[in-house]
Amino acid sequence: MSDSKKPGGSRDISDLKARLGLKKGAAAPTTGQTRSNGASGGVVAPPGMNLPAPPGVQPPQPAAPAIPDAAHDPFGAMNAMAAVGTVQRAPEIVIVHDGKPVENVGSQSKGATIAKIAIPAVVGIALGIAIGKIGATNGAYNTGLSDVKQILGDKNTQSSVAHLKQQISALDSKLDEWKTRNNFRVDGAMDKELEQLVKALDVKTEVFKAKTNTLDPDTTAKLVQFYGGVAEVKAMIDLHLKSAKSDEQAFRRAKEKADAGTVKEGENAYLNTQFRYAMVMSAPTEGEPADFGAKLVELGPPYCAGKIAPSGKCADGEAPSSFTYRSEPGATWNEGKLATSGSEAVPTKQIVMLLPGGVRDSLVKGAEGVASEAYYQRRLRTIYERVHGVGDKGNGLLNEGNKLETLLQTEAGKSKKFSFLM
Repeated sequence: MSDSKKPGGSRDISDLKARLGLKKGAAAPTTGQTRSNGASGGVVAPPGMNLPAPPGVQPPQPAAPAIPDAAHDPFGAMNAMAAVGTVQRAPEIVIVHDGKPVENVGSQSKGATIAKIAIPAVVGIALGIAIGKIGATNGAYNTGLSDVKQILGDKNTQSSVAHLKQQISALDSKLDEWKTRNNFRVDGAMDKELEQLVKALDVKTEVFKAKTNTLDPDTTAKLVQFYGGVAEVKAMIDLHLKSAKSDEQAFRRAKEKADAGTVKEGENAYLNTQFRYAMVMSAPTEGEPADFGAKLVELGPPYCAGKIAPSGKCADGEAPSSFTYRSEPGATWNEGKLATSGSEAVPTKQIVMLLPGGVRDSLVKGAEGVASEAYYQRRLRTIYERVHGVGDKGNGLLNEGNKLETLLQTEAGKSKKFSFLM
């Protein structure tokens, strides 16, 4: 059956032609013949003119064309959809070719984003590290400054540099006094004063323990040198006092012998406090054989007016004519003149006094007593040289303490630096 013979076929084709504007006699609507819905009501605009809507009146919006059902009128639906699509133009996309491959666009954008985030972060971290280092350096400087003040202390701060320097100065003054007075000879009173002075040289390490690491190396070296010197002097004095106590008996026996070897006033007032022993020259003469040499003799009472004076002195206004001596204990006294001059020859049977000396003293005191006293003097002299220095070189512990105290006072007078930990 042909389409013309189908029921409703002619009508459908005619309808389609009319809608598509293909049917003869159908007139297309004119563009300019639009009716205005203004306030004048139903005024038709002349052909070719579009009158604007009066003020305050919204111009009518053209109604969207009805889209037929595609199931019944597929061509009409297509035409309507095409007409609707021309109402709003889709946005244009402008493509610019920069000469780079498409795959680099994403990576470049990602790298730029990372750079924008990372660069400020790195700058901030570097700035923070720099500020932190400055703060840490200044904090260490301020800690060192506080440590310097604590180590320096004052004269009343136990174990501080100022306190120890004062004690060393007092010790130096005492040693210098004893050296001038008796050349460091045995003196019990002097040992008692030393016992008091050495107590003040106790070093408490808490004053500078774990603090020298904040000081500069030069100051630290001088500080360690000074404290080491104080400890050394203290040990030397302790050793001397212990040795002096152990030698006390030897000193006492030697002193007793020395007293016994000294002439007393009641024995011979003219040789009082002189050494009891002397020398007498011996030589053979005509008619009197004798050995040539010198004899060690013991001195006795003087001769007054040709007689021995048992009291040890002559009558008032009378001088002794000679002195007595003997070469054997308990023997009778012999008369002899006291030799007072003679540069080349000494006559026989004249008394020659012995000059002071260690060997002479050991004849009376004994070797033990003499050696103990010699060691005593040597120990004190060594302590004096360590504290005061040798000669005028200024290399003693007292000079080291003065330099260190001046250095620490200069450092302690400096101002603190800014730090977050101030």
